[in-house]
Amino acid sequence: MSEDRKRSYDDDNQQFPRKERRTGKVIKVLCPYYCTGAVIGTKGAAIDQIKVESGTNIQVSKGAARFPKTDERVIAISGDLDGQMKVINFVQTKIRTEKPSPQAKGVKLDRVDARKSVCKLVVSDSSIGKLIGKGGANVNKLKDDHGVKINMMKSNDATPGLNERIVSVEGEDKAVDSCIAEIVKEVFDDERANMDYNLDYNNFQPNRGTMTGVRGDKGTEEGMKEVMETKVTTETMAARWLQQLRWKLWQ
Repeated sequence: MSEDRKRSYDDDNQQFPRKERRTGKVIKVLCPYYCTGAVIGTKGAAIDQIKVESGTNIQVSKGAARFPKTDERVIAISGDLDGQMKVINFVQTKIRTEKPSPQAKGVKLDRVDARKSVCKLVVSDSSIGKLIGKGGANVNKLKDDHGVKINMMKSNDATPGLNERIVSVEGEDKAVDSCIAEIVKEVFDDERANMDYNLDYNNFQPNRGTMTGVRGDKGTEEGMKEVMETKVTTETMAARWLQQLRWKLWQ
C-alpha cells in the first residue's frame, strides 16, 4: 500500500491530511455526521480498504466541517468513473445499514430512517444546468426512467462563494443507485465541471453552530439556540459599554 493511502483516522479525533494527491475528476457525496465513523472504520481501516479497491483518493471533511446548512459531512472522491461509483455505493451501503454511533448527539431516529432512502451528491454549479436540461427535460426523464424523486438545490439557496450545490435522489435502493450512476456519468463527462478536492467547508459557515450544529455533534435546533444566546450576550455587553461611554462623556 502506498504512503498516499496509509492514513490514520479516528472519526472526530482524526488526523486528516490537509492535502492529498488528486488524480482524475472529482465528485462529492454527503454523509450524515452520525454515519461517518462507519465509513472511516477503526483507525481508517474501512476507508483505506475502499481506496485500494476503487483506486481513488478519498477525503472526508473534518468532524466539525459540514456542508453549509446541513448536518452532513462531505466525502470528496477523486478518480475514474468506475472508482467513483464504487465509493459512492460503499457510502450509501453504510448509510442504509449502519446504526448511529452511541457517541453521536442529537440524532433523531425518524430522520435516520428517512435518510436511508436518499443519496445526496454535491456537484458544481456548471453541472446543474446540464442535469436539469432545457425546460427540465433531462431531470424529468431521469425521474420517469428510474421512478425516483430528484431535488436540485436552487441558486437562491446556494451558499455565496461556494460553487457547489446538492442533488438529492430519493426512492427505492435499486432505483436510486441506477439514477445516481447516470447522474455521476453526466457530471464526469461534463468538461466544465470543476470542484476543489481540498475545500475547507469551515470557511463557508455563516455562523458556526447555527445551521450545521458544528459545535460537537449538536443538532440544528440546539446549535441555533446556542448562537442566539451568544448573540443576545454580545448585544447586551455592547449596550452596556455604550452606556458607560456616554456616561463618561457626559461627566
